[in-house]
Amino acid sequence: MALAAVIAASRPAQAETCFRQCVSAQVTSSDMTDDQIRYRMRGCRDTCEAAQRETLAANGTASRIAQCRPEPVSREEFRAIRGASPSYVVQSNAFTWDVRNPLPGKVIREVEIVAQTMDLRDTVMIATGLVMPGDSQTVLATGFFDGYPNARYATRVSAIYACPIE
Repeated sequence: MALAAVIAASRPAQAETCFRQCVSAQVTSSDMTDDQIRYRMRGCRDTCEAAQRETLAANGTASRIAQCRPEPVSREEFRAIRGASPSYVVQSNAFTWDVRNPLPGKVIREVEIVAQTMDLRDTVMIATGLVMPGDSQTVLATGFFDGYPNARYATRVSAIYACPIE
């Protein structure tokens, strides 16, 4: 047990994303419904994206990002992103993933998620956002039915779309 404490203490603390900080401040009651939680999640996403757009406009990057067309990342890039990012979370019928972008010169714009419906058919959802090189942001897909427990094991990130910004 002492070894686990030493290992945990030696790891650098990861900063929370804007979305996670906002949700932590907004979802404070244990008696909130899933609808109320998702409503607050959408509000946090919108607030954080607006702040990010202001920053990008101020540093002149917004126009380059607006003009880029996202394309699927390569297999190696996909693995690098998955390896740099923690696992996704499905809670309150919402998919959230704190995506870390290790790709120099590329901005992540979309994440494609595949899940199963109650009748075991695949359904595809797209979570959008802007994850700048070297940055971490949370992508959100609401209305994500997590079904019965076994269906959760079939959920996967199937593609990540990015575009060059240089």
